[in-house]
Amino acid sequence: MTKKAFTLIELLVVIAIIGLIAAIVLISVKNIKQKSRDARRVSDIKSIQEGLSLYNIDARIFPVYDGYLTGSDNMSQALVSADSMQAVPIDPLNAAVDGVIYKYYYQSVNGSVYLLKYYLETNSINGRSKGLNTASP
Repeated sequence: MTKKAFTLIELLVVIAIIGLIAAIVLISVKNIKQKSRDARRVSDIKSIQEGLSLYNIDARIFPVYDGYLTGSDNMSQALVSADSMQAVPIDPLNAAVDGVIYKYYYQSVNGSVYLLKYYLETNSINGRSKGLNTASP
């Protein structure tokens, strides 16, 4: 009478295949999260630009500020207090990762123009590249 069982090599092959599949799934999930954050960044920047346009219509000037947007900074407070926005969005990561500061940066020295800077993690957004991107009126 012989016993039917898996050999050690068969078990190792199955474990290796499962490990490979798990690695592929983890990489895919990471890419999906990065693309999702990038889409949100582009949407946030458009919202900030719309708020700045509304502010400019009423005040005839853009808020004068040079720094990162935190939601409680002077520029954010100016947009909220003028009812141009309910709240100014911040970057989904809002942190430094691998030497890149994933935060929105606003700069307007004299109030006549502004520059918004933000980083994207992927090349998934049409017309925008991975890395530093800018927006202005």
